[in-house]
Amino acid sequence: MGPFAALRVTGLTLAIIPLLTGATRPLDAEIPYFARKYRVACAQCHVAPPKLNAFGEAFFANGYAMPELRTTGTWPFALWVSGRSDSRPQGAGEDDVRAYLNRIELISGGRVVAPWLSYFVEWRPLSKEGRSDGTLRDRSGRFEDLFVTATAGQFDLTVGQFRQIAQVDVSRRIGVNEPLVLSTSLPGAGVGSAREVSLRAFSPAGRSPSVRLGWSRPVLGDARWSTALALPFPGEFSIPLTSAAKTEASNEFEVNPKGVVLESFIRRGLTSAGAHFFVDADRYLAQAVATGARGQLHWTAVAGVARSRGVTRGRWSVEGEYFPRLLGGHLGVGGRAEDQGGDALEHAFVPYLNAHFPGTQYTIRLTLERRIQRGLGATFIELGTVF
Repeated sequence: MGPFAALRVTGLTLAIIPLLTGATRPLDAEIPYFARKYRVACAQCHVAPPKLNAFGEAFFANGYAMPELRTTGTWPFALWVSGRSDSRPQGAGEDDVRAYLNRIELISGGRVVAPWLSYFVEWRPLSKEGRSDGTLRDRSGRFEDLFVTATAGQFDLTVGQFRQIAQVDVSRRIGVNEPLVLSTSLPGAGVGSAREVSLRAFSPAGRSPSVRLGWSRPVLGDARWSTALALPFPGEFSIPLTSAAKTEASNEFEVNPKGVVLESFIRRGLTSAGAHFFVDADRYLAQAVATGARGQLHWTAVAGVARSRGVTRGRWSVEGEYFPRLLGGHLGVGGRAEDQGGDALEHAFVPYLNAHFPGTQYTIRLTLERRIQRGLGATFIELGTVF
């Protein structure tokens, strides 16, 4: 099957989904439910879906509310459907190419019961990802996110399953894969099955059942200083829907936390500077993070150090993205250089291209990404729709 087979598979999906849902018109945004509710286009909150602009960051921080805009009735969820094609070298000058439907995701969020309480949920009835040996990992039924947040003045309390780092949320990336500096885990330990041990691992971008207490206040005019202390627990919330998923994504929870996570940063619009720390009995991670934007150019830089199993490694990542005006904001190009010291791997460069259309109240996204790294080069293509 060629590398563009996923595009044909997903194209068929795009034609079928509106018929199955009875939709008379398509919708949009990272959560098109909000676009429908407030009758706005995706550009209201996004530079390019799902990457947020300054208004989108403020909307998220305000508990998914736009007091200045009128609302309208609509169904309170969105769907994200996508297919992927992965091409990886297999030796002898040949590539292993596979194409598959990788995601059907239900997304919802907003305020519930009271103005001080909000929720967010991402549930994947279909969730598949490729392994390096050419097989697919089936985790259908898992929750990407499942949490509620209660706010009181400058404080907020979040309980559920979520990513640990708020300054940079890699789920809002326009590339295919997450930066390794945020997704690579400090390995877990202890007794139990391989999956139970793996759930004790920690990465800044990893999702875990957690409790987080946050504090935020205005500083220096329109900037905000945010600080949070979290306890992530080993486990995963899931409703496994296949026999494979019962092994790969079953419900798990342990009462002993992985460690303690502290994050603090200042943000003004899309510019931020901060750091996050994770510490456990025999492992730690400390990283500084900076983000910024000037015109249509956006950038993110991360650098730090991690220690586990008696080994200390440096890690860094620098990423830049450009969204040219001449194409109406429907195209974004980016690239990331990254490295993790001490793992015997060469530096990697990851260029990517993201195109979406029409950007009204729904979107269709095409992402092309190439990983340039000696012995680990790969090409990824993802086509999907959010409506």
